[in-house]
Amino acid sequence: MNTFFSIIMPLYNCEGTLQRALDSINNQAFKTYELILIDGGSNDNTQFIISNFKKTGNCHIQFSSEPDGGIYDAMNKGIDMATGQWLYFMGGDDILSSPAILDQIYNAIQNEPVHLIYGNVTGAISNTKYAYDTINKALSHGIHHQSIFYKREVFNYTGKYNLKFRVAADYHLTLKIFCNRAFKTRYIDLDIARFGEAGLSSTVYDYRFYSYHYKFLSVNKALDKIADRTTLLQQSIYCCLWLVKEKQNMTFAWANIFYYITGAEALGISFRFKTFLRMVYWSLKPKP
Repeated sequence: MNTFFSIIMPLYNCEGTLQRALDSINNQAFKTYELILIDGGSNDNTQFIISNFKKTGNCHIQFSSEPDGGIYDAMNKGIDMATGQWLYFMGGDDILSSPAILDQIYNAIQNEPVHLIYGNVTGAISNTKYAYDTINKALSHGIHHQSIFYKREVFNYTGKYNLKFRVAADYHLTLKIFCNRAFKTRYIDLDIARFGEAGLSSTVYDYRFYSYHYKFLSVNKALDKIADRTTLLQQSIYCCLWLVKEKQNMTFAWANIFYYITGAEALGISFRFKTFLRMVYWSLKPKP
């Protein structure tokens, strides 16, 4: 039988948590999977742990270690290496919730063919459970990638992760799937994983992506699925202002803000004018 799941793990200096993550994979009852480990050139014991696991693990393992451009660059490398029909991404500080997860996902896919299937995740530190069980939640807030399984072929249409989005490239890619009517998605009320909350996405905000968030949904005709469009629009406008204030991605921020102040129905004339002036002010004002 061909490889069904490819589990892709971008790694960098995660010696303190990696063994538990690997054990949660190795203990899976479902065995038709491969493990793809993409190390960014760790200088701790990460590679030593991997070397030992390769001797004892009961699955096919692909391993690469070289400097990379960050987590999404590593994930893109993993996509290129993957041979499985379905792809799943987890970090070195994540663990699968139970030994039955892969079996349960496999059975769910057999019962109802889909291109993306996702469940729930829980923060390992906060113990907060995230269940994006409505389309509004998925489009408004995004879905933790540790809860998602992607059919391999969707990457042929969506492309890989956009490296211009430092933290939210996974959210951006998932939105492209949700907003494409050719793809079928499914939520399943199943606890997939506990995710480490010390990663970049938990500590850094992706202003570039969120300045574009509302525009993306508007262009893809998905705003009618959003419960609170006003807040979403305000968030995107704020991110545009923040970017020009910090002198980051200014051309991108201006392209987004022009879209908002010339077309968003929720904006009054006075607010449009004031927003434009604020963009000009922060664009001209030197960064402190």
